[in-house]
Amino acid sequence: MVLYLLHIGFTYMDADDFLDEEVQSNVQRWEKMLRNKTNEYFEAETLEEICDYYIRKEKLKKALEVLYYADTLYQNYICFMIQKAEVFLALNKFDDAHSVLEKAELYEPNNDEVALIKGELLLNSDDAEGAIECFEKALMYTNDRMDMLFEIAYVYEEANKVIEAAHYFEIIIEEFPDEEQAYHELANCYDLTGDADKSINVINKLIDIDPYSTSAWYSLGVTYTRIELYEKAIDAFDFCLAIDDDFVAARFNKANALVELERFEEAIQEYQTTIERDGPDSVTFCNLAGCLERLDKNQEAREYYKKATKINPNIAEAWFGIGLTYDKEGMIKEALQFVKRAVVLEPENTEYLLVLGEAEYKLNNLEQAIECYQEIIAIDPLMAEAWLDWSYILFVENKRNEAISILDEGMRLLVDNHLLYYRMACYLYACGKNKQAQEMLEKGLILNFDEHHLIFETLPQLQLIPEIKTIIALYKDNNEKF
Repeated sequence: MVLYLLHIGFTYMDADDFLDEEVQSNVQRWEKMLRNKTNEYFEAETLEEICDYYIRKEKLKKALEVLYYADTLYQNYICFMIQKAEVFLALNKFDDAHSVLEKAELYEPNNDEVALIKGELLLNSDDAEGAIECFEKALMYTNDRMDMLFEIAYVYEEANKVIEAAHYFEIIIEEFPDEEQAYHELANCYDLTGDADKSINVINKLIDIDPYSTSAWYSLGVTYTRIELYEKAIDAFDFCLAIDDDFVAARFNKANALVELERFEEAIQEYQTTIERDGPDSVTFCNLAGCLERLDKNQEAREYYKKATKINPNIAEAWFGIGLTYDKEGMIKEALQFVKRAVVLEPENTEYLLVLGEAEYKLNNLEQAIECYQEIIAIDPLMAEAWLDWSYILFVENKRNEAISILDEGMRLLVDNHLLYYRMACYLYACGKNKQAQEMLEKGLILNFDEHHLIFETLPQLQLIPEIKTIIALYKDNNEKF
């Protein structure tokens, strides 16, 4: 994620700043009263603001204290009832919330906020029909229909009822076609349901309304990226940047899309521009380094990985990247310490553990290497690379029966993985178990004929065995027929 650079300097205070100062002052006065254990008079509006302050800070018990005190000064005040219901709802005290709302309805049966909160309460209680009735009532009596439609949609979103939320965003777009936020929210709902086509259609409607909406082009690029249409994503980000060349997030995500297309030189340029415009950032440095690494510019990549760690010492990917660059240069001892540091930061990252296991083995630390593979299998038993590497180092160490046993364990879990069958065929041939080896070879050929060459990479001498050539030729003919 790109972090936007905040330019700190002298700023003029607006009305909200003074309002915040006044609220802070009232909160301090309230807390001083509690400390002194005295009773003071507060205007109703002031108590509402203090309560809202605690709700925003998620200090709900303190908010309740304010509301109970407010009851002693202002009995049956509808605003306090609404706030109390909201707090009870947030605390999952549904019965208490229901009691307060019932009382509020007696005083103001047509209050739209009461109806909205009651609808949310019923939704949380799995009473969908009752919730809808309350929401419709809220819409009937509200003075601001658009805001109420948004509120209802957000309630559904918080309840993870995305389809229902989308329905209300659709209503907003139908009734208020210039309300840009509704398009973004609706597109997000479709993204969450996995319907990218609908999401793209909604964003394109917004672009038709406002072709210069940077947020719309950006959202379109993000959606295309999510469904791996990287060329289209880049086009969308380019439109965004054509409108606003300083839209850093668009440039960063364009670079990421270029990486997916292996257009590393172009991606590097975009990452560098991102750093120039947005300032140093550990993630951007790390991504840039990854591009350089893919271009085998290991020393340059390492420098950028190190820059990333200086900004954020806890960025495991950068420490791992440093280790990889050393590993590529054959400097295994140097690589080991950096990969270990990455593993400390992310102990369940199986990719890091896999590389660590390989490095340990290269340094003749067989026991430590095996420990790495055991950890990987404990975390992810379906990681084929771990079974293959673990068994292979045992095979190379002439512990062939152990290698077969380990790989057999993996095959029980990965019954359709051709790589394991091909590897097992090699181990069995090396042990003189030719019939069993041929069975494994045939299963591998059935699952994936095209990668049968892998057996020759493991055991080159298998190319000289006539029956292997015969079996492969037979399956080649069958494969071509189909």
